Amino acid sequence: MRAGRGVGLVLALVLGACRASGPGAPGDAGVPPPPGAATGVSCEALLAADLRELVLPGFAVKEDRACATCGPLCTFRSAAEPGTTVSLSYNCEPRDPSADVRELLAPTLNAGGVEVPALGRAAARRVPIPGMLQVVAWDDDTPCVLVVTWLGGGPERAVDVMRTALLGTNTSSVEAVRSLATGAPPSTPGDAGPPPETGAPPGPP
Repeated sequence: MRAGRGVGLVLALVLGACRASGPGAPGDAGVPPPPGAATGVSCEALLAADLRELVLPGFAVKEDRACATCGPLCTFRSAAEPGTTVSLSYNCEPRDPSADVRELLAPTLNAGGVEVPALGRAAARRVPIPGMLQVVAWDDDTPCVLVVTWLGGGPERAVDVMRTALLGTNTSSVEAVRSLATGAPPSTPGDAGPPPETGAPPGPP
């Protein structure tokens, strides 16, 4: 399979998985903003270089957008492994925290996937085509759904990439991903503004 065709296939599958994991997200409207627009959130911020080197040593990252409401789509390639393409996507839309794990896994399991134990809140894996492994996982302390798609040699490494990506996902990165989707800047402690007035001013001491 040619490298360009492989990248296109990975992007198509990631986009489908990203949309399937969301609660009925609307379709893309117009041209999505560039990666990190107005927020500075990036693949480098979501998966720090030191963590990335543990599971993808020597891989360079390219950043795209899978859809207007998704977080960054991070694609990793290595000159030492020209036939391998790895992608990592984030969807951090709020969802019902009481949702049953089986319901979360259902789309992947119905597509022929199998559950992956002890990986986030819930995780499943499937083989869309020979030589490709896709792992979908729900973070256990944020609303994020992560999708890792590995095309090329050693696809089992996709599970290690997912485990590391979940480790790097935290509330700060989630806030940045949400603001990227909505176009609003991330909230900070100083954004609350002055307290509202509550009636007459206090009397003299």
